[in-house]
This record gives sequence, structure tokens and C-alpha cells, in this order.
Amino acid sequence: MTDKKAATTAIQGVGAIALLVSAQGAMAADWDFSGFIRQEGAYSLSEGGRENYWNQGGNMYNGNPTINTINEAVGIVPATITRPKSLEEDNDWNLNMTRGQLDIDAKFSDSLKFVGRVRAVYAWDTYDGYGDQNYFETPFRGDCATRLEICGEDYMVDLPSFYLDWNSGAFWLRAGNQQIAWGESLFFRVLDTPNGLDLRRHSALDWAAEEFSDKRVPSLGLRGSYRFDSGWELEGWTQEFQPSVLSDENTPYNVIASQFVVLQEDGFDEVDDKWNFGARLRGQVGELGLQFTYTNRYNPDGVYRWVASGVDPFAKNGIPDAGGVGPLLAQTPFEPFTEQGVYTAKEWFNYAGRSRLNGANLQQLLDDFPVAQALTSATLEQLGIPGNTPVNNYGISTTVLDAFFSPQLGLGNLRGYIDRRYKSEDIFGFGTNYMFFSEPDSLLDQLIVRFEATYTPDKVFTDPSLAQDYLEEDEWVTSLVFEKYHRFSNSFPATYMVLQWMHKSESDLFGRHLDGYGGQTLENADWKGPGGRDGFDAVSFAFQQPSPTLAWRTDFAILWDPKGGYLIQPGVRWKPAEAWSAELFANFIGGDSDNQNTLSTFDYADEVAFRLTYQF
Repeated sequence: MTDKKAATTAIQGVGAIALLVSAQGAMAADWDFSGFIRQEGAYSLSEGGRENYWNQGGNMYNGNPTINTINEAVGIVPATITRPKSLEEDNDWNLNMTRGQLDIDAKFSDSLKFVGRVRAVYAWDTYDGYGDQNYFETPFRGDCATRLEICGEDYMVDLPSFYLDWNSGAFWLRAGNQQIAWGESLFFRVLDTPNGLDLRRHSALDWAAEEFSDKRVPSLGLRGSYRFDSGWELEGWTQEFQPSVLSDENTPYNVIASQFVVLQEDGFDEVDDKWNFGARLRGQVGELGLQFTYTNRYNPDGVYRWVASGVDPFAKNGIPDAGGVGPLLAQTPFEPFTEQGVYTAKEWFNYAGRSRLNGANLQQLLDDFPVAQALTSATLEQLGIPGNTPVNNYGISTTVLDAFFSPQLGLGNLRGYIDRRYKSEDIFGFGTNYMFFSEPDSLLDQLIVRFEATYTPDKVFTDPSLAQDYLEEDEWVTSLVFEKYHRFSNSFPATYMVLQWMHKSESDLFGRHLDGYGGQTLENADWKGPGGRDGFDAVSFAFQQPSPTLAWRTDFAILWDPKGGYLIQPGVRWKPAEAWSAELFANFIGGDSDNQNTLSTFDYADEVAFRLTYQF
């Protein structure tokens, strides 16, 4: 069966089940409506009001004169190049959104029910970036990210849940738009493989205890299970592919340097009619819980590579092109005359290191784009260097880059084009859990221990040189979790505590290959490219403590990268009445900045966040 036929069949199946609910049955159903209205925000605590440096407004070179080595060598005065100071922004608020949600439950019979959720979010225009901020538009399904969504630059309305549940004895079936949540971990995702994440609202920095419940990307699908007399359950699912959704450039939580243009349409067009599928078998052997999972999916995070811009910059900007260079530049990944590009080799190497890329291996790019090789060879010969010299180290790469970046001798600032593609993969998973019993009221009594592992053969990763040929590696991901409710005092309810450790053999917390780690950001005679990491490890710990009256709850979570990074999130929740709640939490992110620390990607985002919610 083709993917399109599978999609059609599944959607027809949803319609067929929906027809079972007659108008008369709908009138007789037991309907329940609930929801909330929430105002939420996040105030920046970054030192000196430091902006997100992945954006134009927070670029650390804005207004800072920087040496161009070629200008210096030929005696151009001044030899420095200065990124426009006018790009610089100073924002106090990272987040300022209003959200409404309506949950609908309808029970038609003991066997059939309907679940719907309408979510609406509006982003107030309080963040200054570069140009108009686009918080929500993503060109996957028209201008929006998912099929059941309408959106604009500053708003989105979607149906993250819109499905029918049917059960008959040991058999259960769910059909419609849904999220599949297999994971139960804070920060980590091991067996939680069916859905990608939507990071448009508060990136990955929301309340950690929510375990991505508001982040998983919904999609049309079928999910069902059968429970055997032995107590074992077999589950199967299929879902229309949906990519993870990233924050757009020049928005508060963007993590791809805005000197890049990310082309998404062609990569998504290759997979927009594809479907993922998987299965899970779980049950008990005595006191030991076991589960076995299989997922066949297109990786929703995607992989990236250089791509030809297709832009003739002279024609685009109405500039005379006597040498006919414009059509040639369109066959390279670079576009000049944008103001939003990279201005010097120093900026290039700094941002390459921070992005976990290899900024010195330009030869890979030249091998992939013959026109770029020809232009570089001609430039080298003009500088008195053999045109066939390999451009694969800091010294020669600096020479080539600053020759092109020179406004007087080259093209000035250059913006790079990359695209995003989605590769198929098979993920085999295993999980087990066990509850220990010991002396009553001791720390070991009723301690739950969980272990999860996945194996993905020939997983595809972005090459740190952004090569056309991606990296392929077998990857293991494991996690060990200790979970416990413990009562420290008779005056307080039990404290919930969880300690987690995660190991990944080939990539980091965000899926970036470890070969890109360790590239230096400061240029000097001893500059070295990325040396990589030998495996990725992270540890997290969290607890929740309700007050005696349950009106208050104290939360604390920490994520630690042993290579020197941390995220600390303290929080407090106050519920003075049934309908009202207020939440206050902070994100403190820091550690070493040597590009061996995963969390340095977000180290600009120290903030204190709030939520004020009215429930109905």
C-alpha cells in the first residue's frame, strides 16, 4: 500500500467511525466542557540585558569593529569591519503570550467517546528582533505547522486533540488528531519516539514537571491496543508524519543563527505524504514490568546541509553586474547585500563553534559546489596563492573568508543558505521497571527504578561541515530513573522526587552529532577545529512538595551536563481558589563556554516566568 493510499484509508476510517455518531446519539451524549484562560510571560534576567545572540538583534559583533585580515594585509584604512550597530536590540521580555484552551469530552456510550481540545495562543508585540517577528507561521501545511491549525505571525489556533475512542472488552481504538505520549521523563526522551516537539511557544524552557505534554506535535492517526488474558498488552499505531517545529529566526528562543536562511519547503515536500508507524508490547513478569517498542519514522528533527541559494543578488537588488557574477553566486550557498550575513572570519568561526559546526573545513563546501570552488580558486590566485590549495584549516580559511567579506575587495557580508531534510529510521526500544520494598517509611521503601534503552541503526546526522553527504552512525540511548514519594514530616504531604541519568552514544540532548563539539570560538595561531565528545551524558533531579493545605506547591528541577553546563529551575505554584492559580518559576542556565557544554546553546535565556490562570 502506498503512503498516499495509507493516508486516505486512515482518514476514511476516521470518517467511518464518526458516522457511527448519529445526530440523535450526539444529542443524547454526556457532554463535558472545561478549559482555561492564561496570561504567561518570561522576564529576562540575563546579565546586562544580553540578547539572544542567535538573532540579528543580539549578534555579539553588532557595533564592534573587527579586523579583516585581507584589508589589514593590503593596507586598507581602517582595516576593521563593523556590523551595523542599528541591528542591536534590548528586550526585557522573552515571552508575553495570552492563551485560551477549551477541552471537550463527550460520552456516547460505554464503548464510544469523543475528545477534543481547542488551543488558541496570541503573542503580544513586545519583543524587538529584526523586521516583523513571526512566532507561528511555519510552511508545512500551507502557512502553518500542522493540518488542523490556522495561524498568523502572532497567533495560532489548533486542535491538538480531536479524536474518537472506542473500546470493546480487551480491544481499544483511537482515531483522529492526537499526540502519542510514551515518555515519562523530565528533559529526556528515550522511548518517547512517536512525535516530534513544537517549540514555538516557550521552546524547551517550560515547567519541567509537564514532561513535554504541551509540546508533542499532534497528527492524524490510528492507535489501538489489545489486552491479553495474561495481562500483557500489544499496541500499534500509525500517524501522518509531522516535523518538529522550531522557533523562527529573530524570535526570543531561536537557536539557529539568523545569518542562515533555512529552506524548509523542498525537504518537507519529499515527506508530506509519508506515515510513521510503530508497536509496543508491555506487561509484567512477577514484580518486573517490561516493554518492547518499535518505531519506523522519518526523524522529525531533520538534518541540515548547505544548499544553493538560487538568488542572483545583483538582479534582486537592482545592482549592475558587468562581470556576470550574479548567476554564478546563485549556484553557491551564499547571498551578499543582505545586511543579515556574516561580516568577518572572526564572526564566522565564533558562530560555527557555538553551532557545533566545523568552520575551518571550507574544502568540503567547495567540493560540493563547483562554482564556489572556481570563485575561490580565482580569489586565491589573485592573492598570489595557488588556486588548488586545500581550504581545510584555520589559516587558509581565514584568508579566503576575509577576501570575500571585504567590502572593498570582495562582496561584503554573506548570508548562508541551508535546507532541512527528514530521513527514515528504525528505532528498537526496551524498558523495564521494578518497585523495591524495604522498611516502612525508609527511603528505599516503594522506590521505583526504571531503565529505558533504544537502538537506532544507521541513524542519519547533520555533518558538522554541512556536507551534502550526511553522517550515518548506529546510536544507543539509555536512561536510568529512580522515582519515589517520601514523607519527611507528618505535617506535610509526601514529597515526590525523581533522579535521572541519560547516555547517548552519538548525539547530544538536541540531536546534534558529537563530532561538532569543542570547536573554539576565539581565533588565534593555535586555533583548533572541533575535537568532538566521546559520548553524551546528562543527569537531572527534581522534587515537588505540596503544602499541608495543598494551596501551595514548591518545585525544583536541575539538569546537569558533566562537561560543565546546568539548567536550574525553581518554582512555586499557588492555588487560592478552585478556579484560580498562579505559577512563578525561573530558568538559570550557565556553565563553561568551551563548546563542550550542551546547555550553552541557551545560556542567554536566564529568566523568571509566570503564569496566571483562570479555569472553568
